[in-house]
Amino acid sequence: MLRAAAVLAALASILGARTLGAHANQTRADWPKSIDLPFAPSAGSAPYVSLGYREMLADLLWIRAIGYVGGDDDRAAGTRALVEAIVALDPRFERVYPFTGAALSAMGTEPSQDDLLASIRLLERGMQEFPDNCKLPLLAGQVYTVELESDDPEQVARWQLEGVRYLERAVRIKGCPRDVATVAAHLRTKLGQRDKAVRDLRELILYTDHPKQRQALVEKLAEIEEGDAAALAYELEVEKQRLDAEWLANRPEVPPTMYLLLGPPLSPSFRLEDLAVDRDLIGSEAPIEPLPPLPD
Repeated sequence: MLRAAAVLAALASILGARTLGAHANQTRADWPKSIDLPFAPSAGSAPYVSLGYREMLADLLWIRAIGYVGGDDDRAAGTRALVEAIVALDPRFERVYPFTGAALSAMGTEPSQDDLLASIRLLERGMQEFPDNCKLPLLAGQVYTVELESDDPEQVARWQLEGVRYLERAVRIKGCPRDVATVAAHLRTKLGQRDKAVRDLRELILYTDHPKQRQALVEKLAEIEEGDAAALAYELEVEKQRLDAEWLANRPEVPPTMYLLLGPPLSPSFRLEDLAVDRDLIGSEAPIEPLPPLPD
């Protein structure tokens, strides 16, 4: 009898412990999840913390960043602290800039508006260091036009305009897909700048040689102008041949894009009036109104 009672008591203790453990685990699972952000020195203190070994500390923080981003608990705030410190330590670390633009706007990382604007600032720093890297203005344009959100329509329009400018900058860099210009033209049209969209597309088509990208640009231009794409393609091909012949005859030493800006060289003798145009060279595209006549 005593042995049976002892066995029953032991079984009751085990069952009670399991029940209590299950309850404790469930209670712990219901607690708010705590997420520890990775340590990174501030951008201002990072050069001093490195004790002169700036590139070595930048490399260590880079290893931490690529191990952190993509995990279950990565957050934009933690990534931002790491990449800001890396850029402060080694601004010529090219790979960190496109990584920043993608990581700080990744889904599930809960980026704040400040995080997204910080990513743009870092991308702008990268553009200063690496002006030929088309990924940087492309990513900045994406953040401005897609990621940033606001209840203020005027603020959204300003962001959209800044994003369009970066997309247009990217598409003129060698190696960038030219059909990105169709997105820029669409946004320009939405912003009420149809004429600017048309001018930019026509210019870009003239020096785009890739057949598929050129066709995409022509189709977008035809959509905006509500015209026939085939007829427009023929018209622009004739214009391109004329421009190429003019460029090779007058300024073959410069790229065709530069020739579009410079035009043919001036003759050895010219009048200063020949340099005058009927519009501002910088600023408004509209013709300047003539001054009224003086009173008699």
